[in-house]
Amino acid sequence: MELFRQVANERIAKLNLLWIEFEQTKGDPSPFLREAHTLKGEASLMGYSAASQLIHGMEAYVKALRDTSRIPGQQDGDRVLKVLDLVLSDTLVETESSHEPLEQYLRVLTEETAGLAHPKGGEAEPDSPAAAMPQVEISREISETHRALTSASLNLSAIREEETPSPLPTTLPRERLVRVTTEKIDHLRDMVSDLLLSNVRWRQFFREIRAIREFSTDKQSAMLALGNDQEVASWGSMIATLGNIESRLRDEMHDLERLIGELDGTTRDLRMIPLGSLFERFPMLLRQVARTLGRKVVFEANGESIEVDKALLEMLEEPLLHLLRNAVDHGVETPEVRLTKGKPAEAVVRIEAGMEGQRLRLAVSDDGAGIDIDRVRSRAVETGVLDAVFAAAATDDQILRSIFAAGFSTRGQASEISGRGIGLNIVLDVIENLGGRINVETRVGKGTTFHIDVPITVAITRVVLFRVGLGTYALPVGSVATLLERNPADWVENTDGAFVRHNGGLVPVLDLVKLLGEPKAQGPGKRLIIVQNGGELVALMGSENHLEREVVMKPLGCFFESVSLVSAAVALEEGAQALVLKAAELMLLSRTRLSRILRVEEPDRQSVQGGIALVVDDSPVVREIIAQALRSHGVHVLTAGDGVEALSIFGAQNKVDVVVTDIDMPKLDGIGLLRCLRASDGGHTIPVVAISMRGSAMEKQAAMDAGMTAYIDKSDFNQALLWQTVRPYVVRS
Repeated sequence: MELFRQVANERIAKLNLLWIEFEQTKGDPSPFLREAHTLKGEASLMGYSAASQLIHGMEAYVKALRDTSRIPGQQDGDRVLKVLDLVLSDTLVETESSHEPLEQYLRVLTEETAGLAHPKGGEAEPDSPAAAMPQVEISREISETHRALTSASLNLSAIREEETPSPLPTTLPRERLVRVTTEKIDHLRDMVSDLLLSNVRWRQFFREIRAIREFSTDKQSAMLALGNDQEVASWGSMIATLGNIESRLRDEMHDLERLIGELDGTTRDLRMIPLGSLFERFPMLLRQVARTLGRKVVFEANGESIEVDKALLEMLEEPLLHLLRNAVDHGVETPEVRLTKGKPAEAVVRIEAGMEGQRLRLAVSDDGAGIDIDRVRSRAVETGVLDAVFAAAATDDQILRSIFAAGFSTRGQASEISGRGIGLNIVLDVIENLGGRINVETRVGKGTTFHIDVPITVAITRVVLFRVGLGTYALPVGSVATLLERNPADWVENTDGAFVRHNGGLVPVLDLVKLLGEPKAQGPGKRLIIVQNGGELVALMGSENHLEREVVMKPLGCFFESVSLVSAAVALEEGAQALVLKAAELMLLSRTRLSRILRVEEPDRQSVQGGIALVVDDSPVVREIIAQALRSHGVHVLTAGDGVEALSIFGAQNKVDVVVTDIDMPKLDGIGLLRCLRASDGGHTIPVVAISMRGSAMEKQAAMDAGMTAYIDKSDFNQALLWQTVRPYVVRS
């Protein structure tokens, strides 16, 4: 019975797909009929007579559609799919349910089949689907049913023989198969986790033995210098023993690592199943959503044969379902709108899968209207996801990341399909908990694609472990861009917070000690962890003892359900647990802090008569901070990333009232820009204010000697000082 339920479940899933294919292509229903016929025989053999008769009625209905050359419509699909739902509920429950719903619907289906065969009502309606068919057809049905019953009986017998093997001739090789539950495979995965910890403990023991041997060698050398031959011999004997133990330990550790790798590989292989087993669940769901919303959608999938960890497949189902539902609800236009835009009435929603090393790449796309970034920007401010000032200065990529925030939705009212601001937040949580990344690509009028990158297995994951105060924490390796040595020359700290220079830009710094509530360590920590997520960076300070390791991440209990910063736990060799932090939450905290930095006081409305300022800085963060501060006072701001770009902008403008520039920039630095301006026709009298990172007396003197109007050290920078310096040149009476 259990075997039949598994097979029936697979057949009904396949029948759903075959019907949707027939409904969309208007092709040949023969594959659907063959699969249904086999299921009918198996159900009859197992004693599900009502289900078998209903499947028989469905076959008659589909054959009537085929014989009358009628194009299947949505109503036909509803009838067929309802039959499959009824059969599923009747045959897959632990105890048989009442057959009355099946018998009632069989009568309805019989009448509909008769209506297809005699649309003008010229003949009496038959009492059963078989009565509506010619005698030859009935005979053929009986013959086919007999063959299906025989085939099903042979299949079940063969499987029973497989479970209780019988002797076979030695000349015929036979692969022994056994059924293994997922619980047993999960137990194997836990054993791999325990072995990894054992290996770490053995490594520590090995280091201790080596330290004792090195200490003994030093002692022997000291005794040799003193001429104490007896002590030299004693220490020599100990050194030889320790060396032998160390050598054997090294060999045993190598064997243990090899066995762990093989066991992990075998466990992973046991858990690997094709993506197609997940993808085949989506067409039915999309059909229902599309019909509810009045859309026409074709679902396409590529890469179904790629095998991934079963646990990963189960975890991906919910986020992929959310993305597909969103594609139909938010992305895809109605058929009428699509036709007016020159698109086919049927939209295409697609999942494409590919492999790159040991990582799975998924792309969920639609050819709909795309995402209106300006709409997202305004809704992010309305819902409180982003500060208004930050939203105005943020890039398109930063705005698109807002759609993953909890509570965010572009819909004013929630519907049964979407609008509650939950779905995409769940997507982000699941993907990041898997050690993956998700990015969005959109084009207005062309469609949207969500790119997902996750490891193919969730058994063993590489993380960076580190200490903060008294606790141990971890980040997935994929979320760590680099470990950066803390260099005072790259450190920028003022009233707006701390930043660190990295790859030509300023990265905001978060203090893990304050963030996690840990006791402060002796020093600030020599290294910074640069965390990346969706193109954004944040630097974490306050950590120490960084170590990269392979671990098995385990889910957290209900105690941590409300702690959004933590996603999983990692068992350590001493028995403690390390908490795995979420990169997305760290970015959100950084973004909130940056919003506070960009927030300015309400400007003096009497002075909002400002002129034009040209802000030049190679750091986009600093550039936007300065620009927003000036805009808040009514100044029209132009921006440039270096001196060459600034000269180009200056030459295209009729009038610039003041230039605010960095000193150290690529291509053309601030002093070079100043000299070029002084040599030009329109720039020899223009005020130029320097805002420099270095703040050295030598640089300041060089700037003033070159003709700089004013000089501000970035370490002393604040918006009040900036406005006090620039105001005389931009406020017009």
